[in-house]
Amino acid sequence: MEAERLDSDRRRSLLAQVSALQMAGTPEQADRLLRQALAQDPGDAVLAAALGRLLSAQGRWRGAAEGFALAALAEPGRGGSARLAWQAQHQAAVQGQQLRHGLSRASYHHWILQHESRLGDSLIPLNQEWWLPHPPGDGPAAWVALHAAVGSLPVAPQVQDPAAWPPQGWLVLLAPEARLRRGALQSLEHWLSTQPAERLPHGIYTDEDRLDAAGERLDPWFKPAWVEDSFWSTPWLDTFSCWNLAWLRHSRLPLPPLDPEARFAWLLEVLEQSPRLGHVPQVLVHRTPEAAVAASQPQRQQQRAQALQNHLQRLGEAVELVEPHPQLAGAFRLQWPVPAGLGCSVIVPSRDRADLLEPCLRSVERALQRQAGRLEGEILVVDNGSVEPATAELLEQWQQRLGDRFQVLRIDEPFNWSRLNNAAAAASRGELLLFLNNDVACRPDDPQQGGCRQNDDWLGRMAAQAVRPRVGGVGALLLYDDGTLQHGGVVVGMHGVADHAYRYLPPDHTVHRGRSRCHTAWGAVTGGCLMVRRELFALVGGFDQGLPVEGNDVDFCLRLGLLGYRHVIDPAVLLTHSESQSRDPHASTTAEAAYGLMRGRWLARLGVATPWWPEACSRDHADGRPRGLEFLL
Repeated sequence: MEAERLDSDRRRSLLAQVSALQMAGTPEQADRLLRQALAQDPGDAVLAAALGRLLSAQGRWRGAAEGFALAALAEPGRGGSARLAWQAQHQAAVQGQQLRHGLSRASYHHWILQHESRLGDSLIPLNQEWWLPHPPGDGPAAWVALHAAVGSLPVAPQVQDPAAWPPQGWLVLLAPEARLRRGALQSLEHWLSTQPAERLPHGIYTDEDRLDAAGERLDPWFKPAWVEDSFWSTPWLDTFSCWNLAWLRHSRLPLPPLDPEARFAWLLEVLEQSPRLGHVPQVLVHRTPEAAVAASQPQRQQQRAQALQNHLQRLGEAVELVEPHPQLAGAFRLQWPVPAGLGCSVIVPSRDRADLLEPCLRSVERALQRQAGRLEGEILVVDNGSVEPATAELLEQWQQRLGDRFQVLRIDEPFNWSRLNNAAAAASRGELLLFLNNDVACRPDDPQQGGCRQNDDWLGRMAAQAVRPRVGGVGALLLYDDGTLQHGGVVVGMHGVADHAYRYLPPDHTVHRGRSRCHTAWGAVTGGCLMVRRELFALVGGFDQGLPVEGNDVDFCLRLGLLGYRHVIDPAVLLTHSESQSRDPHASTTAEAAYGLMRGRWLARLGVATPWWPEACSRDHADGRPRGLEFLL
């Protein structure tokens, strides 16, 4: 019997019923209604797609895949339903877990099976020499030749004499609780063969993951290329690194201690010679469950913290505190001293919205009071055409309250963020400039987020970073009103321009070993909360007024980056940003021109997201997912 087809009116009526049942909280009845209709006419693509959408909304991904597949069969010339069916199938494979909450075990397992690049064949002979120092214990100390089926060199008493070292090749450092994957060295040799001869690295490191007690892989660490500030807070050379023996000999460096626990200080000594480091974006090594035990030993971590502090001081960093991170095993918290005797000008562009501006001003006032005797502060509000009486009253109150430490610059012209801030910077007096959106505030009474509470020392912590000689811009961790991350740094090159790292993740996420919870550096930081030394602001000519809304902060940071300055975030600087509440970000008439200008000026830079973003991770998603999982939610 031929299927009874629904005419357009009956289909429209049926879909209206389905929508009403969904809104009434009875999706199971909507499901039943759609299935009954499809039983009469399995070839109705509209109803099949509606079933797919209904089941997707419920997280019933296998059924959703079937619905979209039926729609695709009914309309083979249109690819939308086929794509949705494919996406739903993969969402089912990861048990419906959403990557915007972080990479789950199921998602990582799916990536391993479907998308991880295969390693080199472990049976292929190695072309270079790879030497693993083996400490005494179950045998004499020796150089183990990993490039040969059988072979080793004894470690002579004069081991620190370069003449006693293997004549060539690579020194392999492998933590006792680490296991190399089969084919790892073949993969390293392949990677080395792709590098320009004049840029061959002196040292190599790779991505890694962990093994659970059953030997299942989990918790990948996709690492960035070399970002010094990030390495300090989350050192990543301990598990597995390789060092060119000829370079070590030329640099007159000693060999590492045979005791693996003493190697951390040696690695820091090597880094002081400014080696050229190469990052291989593949998971070539696993950490066994014993690694977590080692990383949690208080005495071990305290010794490493002291070694790191000594290292930083030898580099000329005036760091005053390095301590084990209380929530992240193996990581460290770093703190620099707040400078004394400097002036800080806080610049706040604003238009009406006294309800936003007041908590912003109160936050700045509390922060300046916290730094009394160290930072001399002033506040400059750039009033860009306010008309509401409440705003005029608020500004008058603050002028009476703070006197000459509070200025109002009236600029009645179309909104141009760059021009407003440039004008205020010219009228300010401080050696430090803080550009702050009027919808940013410190909320110390909010619940603790990810082990870090908003508190009033944020301004001092930013100033401590801003006076570091090699630092350009200083940013903040910014939260949305719902407590999720709005800004953890700017990934230059994401989406072909730039975007905020870890946007929408919970602040206590563990992506990239919880990187946003640690001191780190980025290609740029958002202008919503950006501190910089006045001398540097003048050096690059301030913000480009040809970028009135979008891209001005990134362009500013990139110009400083060309001069060798880096941009950092102290995770203790935690604020709330009610982003664009006084301006509709979707009504922009300037975005297209701004992005065109940025691509014309920075095309090569915007084409990559390294060194700050892991090469293994997608440049289209801020949640840190690896390449291959772009289609998942």
